Amino acid sequence: MKFKYPIISFLILVLCLSNCSTATIEEVIITEPVTFDTDVSIIITNNCLPCHAGGFPSAGLNLEGYLNVRSSTENGNLLSRINSISNPMPQSGPMAPDLIATIEQWAEDGFIEN
Repeated sequence: MKFKYPIISFLILVLCLSNCSTATIEEVIITEPVTFDTDVSIIITNNCLPCHAGGFPSAGLNLEGYLNVRSSTENGNLLSRINSISNPMPQSGPMAPDLIATIEQWAEDGFIEN
């Protein structure tokens, strides 16, 4: 009887460890310089411009053109909304990690236009 508790403790430990998740966040590595014309503009066009363009852009944020996107990225508005957990943009759902990484890399590369 004196081995009852250590055996039960061991079994509980094994059960707990077997249920641990091995899920990891996918890290996206970009090796080429990212430019607005080649890489970022298509992401913005497909994901942002349906709401953030024209005479009355949503939230007053116009993302048409290089200067508007650069300004929004530099001041933190674009990336903070794209990365938001509670209210991500686009409203259709979180942007794919590789698209976010492309925009982040563009900022790190110095906002290359073309």
